[in-house]
Amino acid sequence: MDEPGAAYEIRYTWTASAWLALAFALLIGVGFVPGAEPPGNDHVELILAPYVVLVLPAAALRRTAVRIDPHGITLGGLVFFRRAEFLAWAEIVSVTFHAGARGAGRFRLPELEVRHRGGPAQRWAPASSPALREFDAYLSTHVDPDFVGAFKGTTESTRSMVLCKVDTRSLERAVRAFAPQVHVFGDVGRP
Repeated sequence: MDEPGAAYEIRYTWTASAWLALAFALLIGVGFVPGAEPPGNDHVELILAPYVVLVLPAAALRRTAVRIDPHGITLGGLVFFRRAEFLAWAEIVSVTFHAGARGAGRFRLPELEVRHRGGPAQRWAPASSPALREFDAYLSTHVDPDFVGAFKGTTESTRSMVLCKVDTRSLERAVRAFAPQVHVFGDVGRP
């Protein structure tokens, strides 16, 4: 996003995960070279085939994973499943980007989360344990009620960013330019 007001697109591309899938594809291919494997091989390397089939086309086709423009956010789908989802700015409450975390017993994949209204109803009822009631009581004294109210009844739509290179500063600039009322959380605005 070079100019203010320009759309920002995040595309699936060649990341470490895609290169790993390519290496797996080569490993699978070598398993079928005549004489490369001893007789009776069960071709266990084919266990890697679903990963290769899902990841390589996404990286090679460079389809749009996320588009942020004046109308809203479009969460793209992968090649074989998950259709694109358009969310208008009027429906969106927040955008959160997690760059991924590793170490100290934590592991999280990079992910973009969009909280919005107008989605499907929740499939589960919130638990009413004493611990949750205590946590709610704590929040009611430490968090602005208007802020909490903004998130009630929202739905979360997510997209994995494992096959994407995200410019977090451009992501934040685009959201703030098109919808200053939308809350922006997570690992945004960092190089």
